Amino acid sequence: ISSMRAPNRIRPAAIERASDRSSMAAMLHQTGRMRRMRTVGPAITAVVVALMAIPACTPSTLPDGSVPQAVPFGVNGMVEEGGQVWVADLFGGQLVRFDPATGRIDERYGRLDGLCGTDDVVVMPDRTLVATCPVDGRVIAVARGGDARVLDVVGRSVNPIALDPSGESVLVGFGSEDDDRVLRVYPDGRPTEVVADGLPVLNGFDVGPDGMLYAPTGGAAGSFGTGGLGRLDPSTGEFEQLPLTFPGSTRTGFDFACGVDVAADGTVFVAQCFNPTVFAVDPDTGVATSLGRAPLDTADNVVALDDGRVVLSGFFGGKVVVFTPALDGSYSRRLLTVGR
Repeated sequence: ISSMRAPNRIRPAAIERASDRSSMAAMLHQTGRMRRMRTVGPAITAVVVALMAIPACTPSTLPDGSVPQAVPFGVNGMVEEGGQVWVADLFGGQLVRFDPATGRIDERYGRLDGLCGTDDVVVMPDRTLVATCPVDGRVIAVARGGDARVLDVVGRSVNPIALDPSGESVLVGFGSEDDDRVLRVYPDGRPTEVVADGLPVLNGFDVGPDGMLYAPTGGAAGSFGTGGLGRLDPSTGEFEQLPLTFPGSTRTGFDFACGVDVAADGTVFVAQCFNPTVFAVDPDTGVATSLGRAPLDTADNVVALDDGRVVLSGFFGGKVVVFTPALDGSYSRRLLTVGR
């Protein structure tokens, strides 16, 4: 681990240079360079700019003490807490906790509580929420009750976040080619550290029970079957790309791998952003097995629940797909809206 160089400052630039956990913004930035995307790039970018200008003014609670059930603009990074799921809503500037059985929202914080455009979130051992804001380049902490504070300004496109194996800090990465580092950020005010640099474009990542950080790689450039899965040792900074095989298929990679979550048994679940699908990957063999396609236009991230269910989020519209395992190893799928 080396000491961190001076943090990148937020610079006026095209909105597509910012990235979210699904790295849709990063996708727009990178795929704008692809010939097949150049004609639609300006139009899509205009939509992104417009969405980022929408103020999300939903309060945390209503006068009667109930939690508003307003549907988030999108479901980006996710993490489980006590059988429920926290989601970061990039365009809405919100953190929302919902019941994956019903979609009911039981806790929420937003711009009225001082939040920025949050893209990914973790829960610290003391229940503090820590989230990344890619457009602002900030890592923030939110105390339960809604008191938000900035932990550090690390640079635009800061995107994925995971709880460090020590439980005392978080690991954050960058979802575009503008920054190639993974950083360790401390909520207690200790200086931010560089864990590794020279990395490929990463997206929503997670630390497994083996203490290793698993991350989707390739970014938007991996949109057409070349997305991969990488593994980083947070104690040494050593990184390796895992070889993948897809039984019964000629494919060699994912169509834009945009999120990873690791189950308690070590299975690595990968969210495929285009042609939305969840894959279960054995990290020892690299064998990737599909859980099935999801009825979403574009996926964003994935979380594996302790009871065996797997939740895949949709980038727009506040929808998720819940995959429930059956005794024969197959999965049923249910489309669910977060909120009313």
